[in-house]
Amino acid sequence: MSIRTISNYKYKDKNVLEHHPHFAVNRISVDIHCSAIENQVSDYYKIYWIEDGSGTYDIDFTTFDIEGSGVFCISPGQIFSVRNEKVKLAYEISFDKEFYCVETHGKEIACNGLLFNNVHRATGVSIPQSDVPIFSSLIDNLIMEFENPGNAHREMLETYLRMFMIQTLRHIDKQELSKGVETHKKNQTVIDFIALVDKQFRTIHSVSEYAAQLFISPKSLTKKLNALGYPTPTKVIRERLIIEAKRALKYNTENVKEIAYDLGFEDPAYFSRLFSKEEGMTPLEYRKGS
Repeated sequence: MSIRTISNYKYKDKNVLEHHPHFAVNRISVDIHCSAIENQVSDYYKIYWIEDGSGTYDIDFTTFDIEGSGVFCISPGQIFSVRNEKVKLAYEISFDKEFYCVETHGKEIACNGLLFNNVHRATGVSIPQSDVPIFSSLIDNLIMEFENPGNAHREMLETYLRMFMIQTLRHIDKQELSKGVETHKKNQTVIDFIALVDKQFRTIHSVSEYAAQLFISPKSLTKKLNALGYPTPTKVIRERLIIEAKRALKYNTENVKEIAYDLGFEDPAYFSRLFSKEEGMTPLEYRKGS
């Protein structure tokens, strides 16, 4: 029940003795029914590049089927698990906020809220065979830079990482357009709202408070979300709370009261009623059935 690393390449800053910013590329083998992120409080963002294979995967509670090649983007705390697969070649790219801060630098390529920090739409995308060489070449360039570091070593690694994310974003745009959905890049407000909810859902449950931070009315926010196929702002906030509750119930040992308080609910009974309304079962029933 683990990911087996076949080869590992890791960034080290020669000017830092310890606590290097984390950036690594691993060629991996994935066992069936494994949890790729076993520690929910991991500080790492991860990108899984399935270069050649097929399988069924879960990101939190969303299922994806890949046939041939695909990319998954996982944010800290998300659970990536494998139901079944036959993978010939796969890679894991991981980095922390010190190496590449998605919340700040991510805005330059619009990856925050699209590739990462959006539990409402987990990122998993199939890659057509014709485009596989593009992604494979970027991985090869990363590994080459690790093996033969030169001047501006970190900058080169960041460049290849950004290029990999941009290529993934382009395929997401194609996927969204094929569904007749307006692309996210056309609405930065929605991206910012999703990112705010992901960052503040434990302390802010009010739509009006989020809208105020975005300098927009709750009604306008609702319209913008609807244009991109999202539910209402209230539903988005509740879904984020429920997803975190389900993670805690399934993977942690905290009792229901502790989970409720951790999620910002002053009344655990209200939290239990909300969970039951959204999931059709009580928190304890969900835990027993997980």
